[in-house]
Amino acid sequence: MGYWLSHSRFSHSTSLGENAVNTTYADRPNTSTTESADYDFENELVETHLSLARSLARRYHGRGIDQDDLTQVAYLGLVQASRRFDGQKGDFPPFATATILGELKRHFRDRGWTVRPPRALQELQASVTRVTDDALQKSQRPPSAHEIAGELGVEVSDVREAQTAQQGFSANSLDDEGRDGEWSGLAHRLGTVDGRFERVDEVASVAPLLRALPECDRELVWLRFFQEKSQLEISTILGVSQMQISRRLKKLLDQLRRDVSLPKAA
Repeated sequence: MGYWLSHSRFSHSTSLGENAVNTTYADRPNTSTTESADYDFENELVETHLSLARSLARRYHGRGIDQDDLTQVAYLGLVQASRRFDGQKGDFPPFATATILGELKRHFRDRGWTVRPPRALQELQASVTRVTDDALQKSQRPPSAHEIAGELGVEVSDVREAQTAQQGFSANSLDDEGRDGEWSGLAHRLGTVDGRFERVDEVASVAPLLRALPECDRELVWLRFFQEKSQLEISTILGVSQMQISRRLKKLLDQLRRDVSLPKAA
């Protein structure tokens, strides 16, 4: 590593900071360079530009992929850039930036979608995000769908579809906590199976039989099974003994069971 730092064809100056890296390489080792020196050269490129990789990874923060994973992908892109860099064709930072962003976008395309939209919509979504980020930096406000459409030369409806597609990066958990920290997830808002559905056939079978009962028997059924009154309460309402109510209910229920079990006439 020290060999290349002192080599006349290698010079660099790095300004401190996560977003500011200004490094110039006149050339990478030629074909006569030993393998060890070539490795040192690549290692120096990577170590010098780690902050650049982290900065580029942060551009994609909050889009459904863990930030540590994005940073690792950016580091991978940086290593690939160091291995493919040719100093005779330009400086390293622009080349590394393009390579790292390419890896990040590829990672999002292959791994980032919970619900994968068509490829054209993925690409439009990326363009919409870029235009939105640029507008936020310039005007400190999010651009409207019409402004984005004008910038990209597409229909407003396409922009809105792309904005909706961005939600496909991640899915909300049914058990997520609410903003107030209390459990208010989606799960408790979803419908559940109503046990009364299982009784639909039974009710449909019994209903005509109940309508055919004498009024006094219908009142008894209504008080016991719909108003959920006890036999004692019913006896008080009807002015008879509890024993009479018990006998009438038993006789009535036995009759209903027999009628329900009888086959219908052809």
